[in-house]
Amino acid sequence: MKTASAVKDIDRKRKETKCYRRRPKNRILCSVMAAVCAGSVLAGCSNPLSKKKNEDNAMSGYSYTADTTTKEQAYSWLIKPSIDADNIITFDASQVDPDNEKSTMCENYSVIRRDGKYGLIDYGANVIVQPEYDDYYICWCGEIVLYRAGEYDDYEYCTIDSSNQIVNYVSDHEDKAPSYYWNESESQVYVKYAGDDYGSKYTGKKAVVVGEADITSAGGDSYEITPKEDSLYGLAKKDELITELKYKDYYAPAFKGAGKTAIAFCDTNGKWGYVGSDGKVIVDFKCDSDLNAYGGDLIDDIESSHPYLFSAEFVPVLVDSFYGYYNIDGECVVTPGEFEQARPVHNGRAWVRSGGMWGVIQLGEIIEPVVTTTTTTTTTTTTTSQTWTTTEETTTTAETTTQTTVPAVTETSPVVTEDPAVTADTNPEPVIPEEPVDPAVPVTPDPAVPDQPAEL
Repeated sequence: MKTASAVKDIDRKRKETKCYRRRPKNRILCSVMAAVCAGSVLAGCSNPLSKKKNEDNAMSGYSYTADTTTKEQAYSWLIKPSIDADNIITFDASQVDPDNEKSTMCENYSVIRRDGKYGLIDYGANVIVQPEYDDYYICWCGEIVLYRAGEYDDYEYCTIDSSNQIVNYVSDHEDKAPSYYWNESESQVYVKYAGDDYGSKYTGKKAVVVGEADITSAGGDSYEITPKEDSLYGLAKKDELITELKYKDYYAPAFKGAGKTAIAFCDTNGKWGYVGSDGKVIVDFKCDSDLNAYGGDLIDDIESSHPYLFSAEFVPVLVDSFYGYYNIDGECVVTPGEFEQARPVHNGRAWVRSGGMWGVIQLGEIIEPVVTTTTTTTTTTTTTSQTWTTTEETTTTAETTTQTTVPAVTETSPVVTEDPAVTADTNPEPVIPEEPVDPAVPVTPDPAVPDQPAEL
């Protein structure tokens, strides 16, 4: 249990690093400065599942056999369950800003967890970065960052840059995510951006989630906005409420309109449903929140638990501990209980777990063709860091026939390291990136801050 002073100190530290995330949205300042500053609160900055039991193994459903006799399941296997991992973490990309610098990492790669460490894996089951890092987060630019503590309390990073090279530095971005509020007395929507002291009247045309707030003029076009405690939420457009303010929680796209993503609302019974930008219910309020739908923020919001949002017109749902998929028309296309775990769809592909192993399914139109190849694979394991480079070479020759999917990446593939649990179907030349000039300004680590309260 944290003391009041400890909690205030955590809040102060969050605000100083500009990583403070307002309930219930996911936000992140993706920068070297933020990551280094966050080192002092690292114990409170990891995956919420690791907060709960010091590990984030995928949560399993009950023992259940799906009734698939009455309907055809709308998927096919690209890679049958054969990948051994504690968890595979895929992001729904709803928190990525498409109007700014955008990385396609979250669409082409997932985080793989083994033995408490994190790496990167693609949809061809190639382990791009071996699970050797302590934690991870995702920036609103779409960049997935792995990191670990260094020898002198600094942090070593690993990500993939815009030229598809593995690098050990991260980008510098300032979070300007908007939050919206409803002024009942004026029937007016207000907006306030992360890091700003004051808000303004919202003049945009898209449907947005609004919460209750006390709003007073601060002079000119500026307004003081104080969200109400235990606020209820609804949907508004052009200064009109599309739905009543009746939902106790929500998870919405951070920067873009609902569109094909939809909005997840939580009713007073604690069940989640999906609502379109017109206010109509797409999936009824019968879904549960899923701790695997973690946004990957550097600093967690321990109160927020939510389901995934739609991507590629599909959404994985958790219904009474059973996983399945719905499409954007509200149709159940994969019966809950078909898989032990299910992840968001990107480019027609999704990671799922069945029989304790992970595989990749096709759901919807796939962007790249599925190919079958016979290869002789020679792999080289390369480890790089910001201060040293070591290379260990292991040659393995194996003739295999593998059905896989070419990931949607640029022409130059990143480093592929040998994974003992996977036989890769590609043979890229290892690339050791040149040592970049780190743009970060050296920062003296802050005093340690107590852990956050345990995840509920």
